[in-house]
Amino acid sequence: MRNRVCVVAAAVLLCLFSGAAWGQDDQGGNQPRRFDPEQMRQRMLDRTKETLGVTDDEWKALQPKIEAVQKLAMDSRMRGGSMFGRRRGGEDANQPQPEPRNELEKKTRELQALADKKDADPKAVKEKLKEVRDLRDKGKADLKKAQDELRELLTPRQEALMVLMGLLD
Repeated sequence: MRNRVCVVAAAVLLCLFSGAAWGQDDQGGNQPRRFDPEQMRQRMLDRTKETLGVTDDEWKALQPKIEAVQKLAMDSRMRGGSMFGRRRGGEDANQPQPEPRNELEKKTRELQALADKKDADPKAVKEKLKEVRDLRDKGKADLKKAQDELRELLTPRQEALMVLMGLLD
């Protein structure tokens, strides 16, 4: 799990410091380009297709499976909240949070709110903790299923490459 987090962190840092994603002039102007997550996602998919060495027809079958694994893996790594954890105190504590992306993030925020209360009802904390754990377990099971479905379509070499990319165990 630690390796996956390191891979994601490295990818994020690479994107942050990549001239293609940040800091280049926009058509000769002085405004830097804004980070485009869709563009980054597409570049990652293009790189994956090239690395696997598949034809366009093969890619049509693989791409949805790869995207499903990527999404579930990201959701799993983020554990329903910020990938790097919630900052306590300081200026970020009072910033409004964006809408939760999924049920796990919603339940995780609810658990965090309960945990922040020193006088929280232990029964309510225990109940919310169970909900979060159940959703995480479901996410892990969904990820394993998606990885198994992808693995069925890969050659042994492609499977090895996907393991090295961190998308398969």
